[in-house]
Amino acid sequence: MDIKDVLQINDDLKRNEELYNIFDEEKRLLSKAGQVEKITTLREISKLINKDSKILDIGAGTGVYSIPLAEEVCEVVAFEPASNNYKQLFAKAKDKNLKNIIVENKSSLEMDDLDNKYFDVVLLFGPMYHLSNEKDRIETLMQAKRVVKDDGYILVSYINHDMVPMTETKFDSNFFESPLYVSDKQRLINKPFIFFTLNECIKMLEKENLSIIRKIGSSGFSEILGKRIDEMSEVSYQRYLDWHLNHCDKEELLGASNHYLFVCSK
Repeated sequence: MDIKDVLQINDDLKRNEELYNIFDEEKRLLSKAGQVEKITTLREISKLINKDSKILDIGAGTGVYSIPLAEEVCEVVAFEPASNNYKQLFAKAKDKNLKNIIVENKSSLEMDDLDNKYFDVVLLFGPMYHLSNEKDRIETLMQAKRVVKDDGYILVSYINHDMVPMTETKFDSNFFESPLYVSDKQRLINKPFIFFTLNECIKMLEKENLSIIRKIGSSGFSEILGKRIDEMSEVSYQRYLDWHLNHCDKEELLGASNHYLFVCSK
């Protein structure tokens, strides 16, 4: 199955399953440019955890966050619905002999068995990329609120609708003629990923009575400047990271990032 076939799948979980058979999430974050999002996200998480923390990682992918966090906290529970990603995550945990991580081949809609107010931090880094139905997004946020402690944190990632066309135009000068873009509505087609504007993200979280503590452009300019960032010397790269980390929460720059990260509390 290729990407054109994946785009024809309407069921979110089935589309997600097939997408990660051809899309290498692990590779996406390996380059210097790709590392920007990971470094930024881990920095935000590190502010909220200690050795006694319990973390729930929903949509854990191949363990980009679950694995390093398991080495720093008391317990990690990781849910990943895509079989290919789940197998890689499970293998990593086994190879590292991590005894404090539980890996489940489950989605964000299968949290019913988790205990109330058990986790210090809940990570929702995959669900809002793939849940096309509002009721499923609401259910995911409600369950996250249920399982997090009263003084805990919920971190949610989104793909920025308004920056993606700019990034795609870097690769295809005629992207605005693509069937993935609806010109009369100035909207992207929500396949294979689901896209939201900044205001849509904020309204979604506030509607579920989540308090937004921080809004972060986690990838910043890294996708549109990817080639240049990858060519940077180590000195330039470290200076770029310093600049990014000190500017990624500036309101005037949020819209330039392909990925948003919201740090929330109940």
